[in-house]
Amino acid sequence: MMNNPYQKYQNQAVQTATPERLLLMLFEGAMRFCKEAMLGIEQRNFAVANEKNIRVQNIINELIITLDRGQGGEVAENLLSIYNYLNQRLIEANLKKEKEILEEVYGHLSELHEAFNGAAQVVRTQTGRTGDQA
Repeated sequence: MMNNPYQKYQNQAVQTATPERLLLMLFEGAMRFCKEAMLGIEQRNFAVANEKNIRVQNIINELIITLDRGQGGEVAENLLSIYNYLNQRLIEANLKKEKEILEEVYGHLSELHEAFNGAAQVVRTQTGRTGDQA
């Protein structure tokens, strides 16, 4: 049972979000954890950096798992290549404890978020939905 009102709100937000919004939420989480991993490296708190880096990897893996390669065709294959590259860079960043690698990953995540946000706006316009409506 959840007693924390914030957790209840977050749970409700996920349960009622559109697929487009869920995708954006994944990118937002990955970007947040990537920033926290960078901060961990800056502060030489490598346990935190490792934990946050792994959280980003887990999100990237979720993005990989949910790719519809059957319907997505070339776009899905290109996204798979990007996600695999990001995972490799995250592993390298974790091993080397290099903030610069995480900055690169963050930049890619930010660009992907922006692209998917634009696509989500088009979907909302075409379907007549607003905001996070399911």
